Amino acid sequence: MEIGFLGAAGTVTGSKFLVHNNSTRILVDCGMFQGFKELRELNWEDFPFEARDIDAVVLTHAHLDHCGALPLLVKRGFKGRIYCTEPTLELTKIILLDSAKIQEEDAAYANKKGFSKHTPALALYTIEDAEKTLPLLTPVDLHTEFDIGTLKVYFTSSGHILGAASAWISNGETSIQFSGDLGRYNDPLMPPPEPPVQSDYMVMESTYGDRDHSKISSKEVLKQCILEIAKTRGVLLIPSFAVGRAQNLLYEITELKRDGEVPAHIPVYFNSPMGHEVAKLYEHYHPFQRLASGQFAEIMSEVHSVKTAEESRALNDDKSGPKIIIAASGMLTGGRILHHLKAFGPDPRNIVLLAGFQSPGTRGHSLLNGAKEIKIHGLYVEINCKVVPSDSFSAHADRSDLMTWLKQAPEAPKRTFLVHGESTAADELRKRIDKDLKWNVSVPRMNQFIKT
Repeated sequence: MEIGFLGAAGTVTGSKFLVHNNSTRILVDCGMFQGFKELRELNWEDFPFEARDIDAVVLTHAHLDHCGALPLLVKRGFKGRIYCTEPTLELTKIILLDSAKIQEEDAAYANKKGFSKHTPALALYTIEDAEKTLPLLTPVDLHTEFDIGTLKVYFTSSGHILGAASAWISNGETSIQFSGDLGRYNDPLMPPPEPPVQSDYMVMESTYGDRDHSKISSKEVLKQCILEIAKTRGVLLIPSFAVGRAQNLLYEITELKRDGEVPAHIPVYFNSPMGHEVAKLYEHYHPFQRLASGQFAEIMSEVHSVKTAEESRALNDDKSGPKIIIAASGMLTGGRILHHLKAFGPDPRNIVLLAGFQSPGTRGHSLLNGAKEIKIHGLYVEINCKVVPSDSFSAHADRSDLMTWLKQAPEAPKRTFLVHGESTAADELRKRIDKDLKWNVSVPRMNQFIKT
């Protein structure tokens, strides 16, 4: 077999791995690049393979950096099946349609305001492109082996988000396990990742490979922020991934209110139509998460839903507080959160809580590094509000979690490849694995092909 590292090598975005065995070619994930402009521009380039030659896609989970380029693959000639767990299938439908809608809207807005360098500004792909992708999604149960040409595949749970999985692939002689994104062992909603299975090679994420998450819990961070805006009568603005992060935030805020640790009267506005659709799936697929049937529906009944653009604009016009607004996207790359930041960022009474990883090159990363001005829709917006960064909300395993997962492997793989991490994070984890486990471990380059 041969593995091609076509994304998420030296960066956390654009997960895309080509597995080639005799006449069979499959992709493990087909994600969108995010962050720096030079990374985003890769989305517009041709794939380093013929899309029509790919037999199937094995999709680990539904985040955009893993599934977001699937409509491009279909647009360029792919006609095979996209295998994933059933919750991932349903989430992917929602995410791809939302991604296409946002791209069309952003392109239209750029053309209307004339701030794009391209004339006309175009969407990377359209709603029509996304709709052509959806019929190819094919559900597979965890621990159920299936065939793709000369290869056998099965999924195990990786925690992380609803339906997320690790993928084991074998040609009968050699096996590879792709970890996908690994969850935490103490996530409030998701179960811990299943241990690794016996495999000759391992391809593992390294997002937080150089550090552990804060000892201060996510609930405590939320509590302190909410108590502060209660005093200042300000707004707590939380950019959030609509899948996974938003649901955890809503759960923990509700818990704080119910336990009397924060004022129960402070309203919570959830401004993400996609996030509301995702919340329904958390209720429908409750066996894939920790809550019992009906519990997540109760949480959503205590939240103010913001569904239309008019409702979102009205929320910006009302500067009174205290109130909490949760909106996508988590790294401030697009969506309604940008309009909220324009409205509330200049006011020192307010707080922006960065509740997750902020990829270099994003507005979230600029805020993380103390930027006092952020460019939004062609104009610079003053940031006078308090910015609170915290990795306690992360759905990714930290360094200790990653090492715990690896130590459960039945045997040491012949070779381990570290992906889905910035260069420093991946290399620090490489050193730790080499020191503690004495495994043969390396960090592949983008577009590198390795024979197993």
